[in-house]
Amino acid sequence: MVAAFAFVACCQVPGYSATRPNVLFIAVDDLRPSIGCYGDTQAITPNMDRLASRSVLFNRAYCQVAVCNPSRASLMTGMRPDKLGVWTLPIHFREAMPDVVTMPQWFRKFGYTAVSHGKIYHNPTPDPQSWSEPIRDLPPLPYVYPEGTRSQIKKAQDALPDNDWRKNNLRGPSTASPNLADDQVLDGARTNMAIEDLRRLGKQDDPFFLAMGYIRPHLAWVAPKKYWDMHDPAKLPVLGEQHTPTDAPAYSMHNNSELTHYVDLIKLPRPWDDRDVDTEHARHLMHGYYACVSYVDAQIGRLLDVLDEEGLADNTIVVLWSDHGWKLGEHRGWGKMTNYEIDARVPLLIAGPGVDRAGEKTEGLAELLDLFPTLCEMANIEVPDFVDGASLVPILQNVDAQVHDGAVNQYYRRLNGNQYMGYSIRTNDYRFVEWRDFSTGEVTVKELYDHRTEHSETVNIVDSVDAGVVNELTALLLESHPRKGLVMRPKIHSAPQANGGQGELSFENKTDTPIRVHLVAPSGKRDRGRKVAPQGEVTMKQKMGSVYVVESLDGTIHEIHPLSKPVETVVIERD
Repeated sequence: MVAAFAFVACCQVPGYSATRPNVLFIAVDDLRPSIGCYGDTQAITPNMDRLASRSVLFNRAYCQVAVCNPSRASLMTGMRPDKLGVWTLPIHFREAMPDVVTMPQWFRKFGYTAVSHGKIYHNPTPDPQSWSEPIRDLPPLPYVYPEGTRSQIKKAQDALPDNDWRKNNLRGPSTASPNLADDQVLDGARTNMAIEDLRRLGKQDDPFFLAMGYIRPHLAWVAPKKYWDMHDPAKLPVLGEQHTPTDAPAYSMHNNSELTHYVDLIKLPRPWDDRDVDTEHARHLMHGYYACVSYVDAQIGRLLDVLDEEGLADNTIVVLWSDHGWKLGEHRGWGKMTNYEIDARVPLLIAGPGVDRAGEKTEGLAELLDLFPTLCEMANIEVPDFVDGASLVPILQNVDAQVHDGAVNQYYRRLNGNQYMGYSIRTNDYRFVEWRDFSTGEVTVKELYDHRTEHSETVNIVDSVDAGVVNELTALLLESHPRKGLVMRPKIHSAPQANGGQGELSFENKTDTPIRVHLVAPSGKRDRGRKVAPQGEVTMKQKMGSVYVVESLDGTIHEIHPLSKPVETVVIERD
């Protein structure tokens, strides 16, 4: 065995009162600030607006990476991506830093019961170690697409070339409006479960940290029909005359591939293509996005209602955040995955005890990794020394306060066999981007956008401004992100032996809880794993030097095992 890791929640700090505030931690996937309280007149979001009326609304909050996995990993560990070593979708943070302590783990140390529903971490790897209770499965739900959709998908797959990345992985249509009740669709069903726990946890003596992660408005844009009917698509402001940022490097933009994963969008144009998404198609896609935002808003309203009904509102911190923004045609793009304002800027609302300026808006810069120290301070528990963020409590007490001179986000890109890391710092006046060679840290190109004159970041002006501006922004960026080479491969990964042959590694589960066994690829990516029931066994055959991660579904076991002998059995037991 390479390692087995014990987690901080096993050892609570004595002497802490159970009267400290609860935390309701609401994540909404792919939510840009298309919310009424952020000034979007097309959004129908009465419940998020209601939450904003008793929150401080952060108008300039930014994610660390504009894609799901690294953004959430950074937020939940309080660490910048370069420290954590997670920049892309495939790598689980436990392979990058196996003994890292997450926010809910830290709260458990101080007597909190931490429970999760939905998407808090990246979907394939929900991190059971973080939670006091196993994550429960959803009940079976109806198929949301019309009859014949599966045949449509198969026909489209069969027509793709053999080397197409979607050949065996094509998804259903990008939109659907089933005539179903809210709780017969994914996010509504999860809200039912979260409400059950909210009522249950609110009656116990210990404070709770309840996380509810909504999948919409992430694709596919599926919401019950009534939420589509709320919006008149003719009134949606379809964008025209868009272009990619002038004088920016070719690798600054993403290629819209996320949407082309769906059967009806296989041929969606890339931002730099000559053809564009036609107006009516773009209007339909926007309609789907806004319908999903309204659907999620209604589910958030159900949570807020229960807080009031149970008498919990006055003693519960409520945080609403999104993992990144989203383009609805801006820069001719659809999706996230850039360093620009439209993808990096996120909604952030914080309400509850300690929020002195409820109902007010702040222009103070904030980063998502600030949530870890902020919630610790609001809950009156120790702020760990490993977090990189800054507490936002000064802004909760005075919306004119400033805790950052700049907010940093970054994005990894490959082009023509080369790897780059772009670092972007947003100040009150500018967005400055420095692209570097990934393995050496050498600067390859710079971008600069002046937010005093326009906010759409359409023209890179780095070569036409006073050099002093660039030098000042460079120095500010280097304070937190010095130039250095990076390595993509995480600490835990397989290293198959060239001439070692195959071996067999058997896992016997001698515990009373299910476990899951994941093969970790040489790149560091986990597979989806094999579930092993209590008293069950599984045998894995791989090349010598392969590495497996074993986790129990109740979060009490996390072990790393290499395949180092031709035949070996590992017995998984409780300590």
